[in-house]
Amino acid sequence: MATTVKAKKAGNDVSSILSGRRIDDRGLRTKSRRTGLAAVAAALMVACGLGFALLLSQAGEKISVLVVAEPVAKGHVVERADLVSKEVAGADGAIKTANSAQAIGKVAAVDLVAGQILTDNMVTSDPIPGAGMATVGLSLDPSRVPSAGLKAGSIVDVIAVPAGKSGGTDDELETPPILAKGAQVYSVDGAATEGGGVLVTLIVNATDSARLAAYSTSGRVAIVETSASDGGQ
Repeated sequence: MATTVKAKKAGNDVSSILSGRRIDDRGLRTKSRRTGLAAVAAALMVACGLGFALLLSQAGEKISVLVVAEPVAKGHVVERADLVSKEVAGADGAIKTANSAQAIGKVAAVDLVAGQILTDNMVTSDPIPGAGMATVGLSLDPSRVPSAGLKAGSIVDVIAVPAGKSGGTDDELETPPILAKGAQVYSVDGAATEGGGVLVTLIVNATDSARLAAYSTSGRVAIVETSASDGGQ
């Protein structure tokens, strides 16, 4: 009987070989398929890793740019001492340190604050005063300047003070003439709290400059600080 079983098994092996297949070829096909999927997955992981590394390297690439070291008021010239260099990443539009000539000697188009990255639209080549504008110097009594003090870039109205020791008429006190509205402070020398005079240079409309200078020479001006939204230059 054992001889009969061996003969049948031998016959099955022979038929399998003759048909071009082995008995366990299904397992071989499954193993081959799994190997192919694993290779594809590994290739995808490598590709994703390379892509992520590329993005990371680009995002982390730093360049040297100009940063404001000291505040610069709008309308003032930007000097080299006002700026420092800093390595940053992703600062679109920033002025590179190598291109510092684009900023140094130019006029601040907006108020610049310390730590701010400098961009092209923050500076201008337009002169100060600009077209249709004029600068006027005022020598003021401390009582006619806000006690909190003024600074470059402040927006003010200049008021006419009544003449004479009487203090003026009621109409002059109720509705004092405004000599310049929304003027910008360019510079300040002295402080109201220190006593003595306060020298203030304003940027005003050219049409207001002569009248304002005349009133200032007569000691008949006072300054009221306002905000840019109230009609400043």
